[in-house]
Amino acid sequence: MNHCALYHRVSTLDQDPHLAREELRAAASARRLAIALDVEEAGSGARNDRPGLQRVLDAGRRGQIDAVLVWKLDRFGRSALDVLHNIRELDAEGVRFVAVTQGIDIRPGGDPASRLILTVLAGVAEFERELIRERTLLGLDHARRAGTRLGRPVSPGAPDPPRVAMLRAQGASWRAISRELGCTPSAARRAARRAPAENGALEQASGPVENEARP
Repeated sequence: MNHCALYHRVSTLDQDPHLAREELRAAASARRLAIALDVEEAGSGARNDRPGLQRVLDAGRRGQIDAVLVWKLDRFGRSALDVLHNIRELDAEGVRFVAVTQGIDIRPGGDPASRLILTVLAGVAEFERELIRERTLLGLDHARRAGTRLGRPVSPGAPDPPRVAMLRAQGASWRAISRELGCTPSAARRAARRAPAENGALEQASGPVENEARP
């Protein structure tokens, strides 16, 4: 008999989580699946690193289960992107995925119905990704127009960019520059990236990796 994991994230909207629990167990029995893992947690749906969810995915990676049963699709990830990622991870390990109340049954091997569901889900995830990207770009543009300084704040003790650029142009390694200016090599690199591009220092600073060994 194949083994399965039951996973249910209890939502604040659930009036009676006992109902979902019983439906999942009945679905496993109807499919002749032995329950190897039964996880129910109340973690936030905004997180995809919930401990119970990770236990289920880890069981799939270890080959301890043949199927994962959830009550509804939205209980398996915080977004279409996460749901798609989690299902594909199971599929790669040969683990079947079933959302029992929605008639979704994705079997490893890519049967036509499974491929169709994954294609639709991938389209929704891509749409969601583009919306996130668009909102991010709009937010950045709004911040720039409002005069907000973007990026990592510059430490008061950060090295002077023109000084870093000059030393770098003279052939100094990042380690030598950090010793000279009393900073870390990474701080020196960040300062070089802030140096004016017109003096050529930016190009020097982003040179090949072998320059690290330069004495």
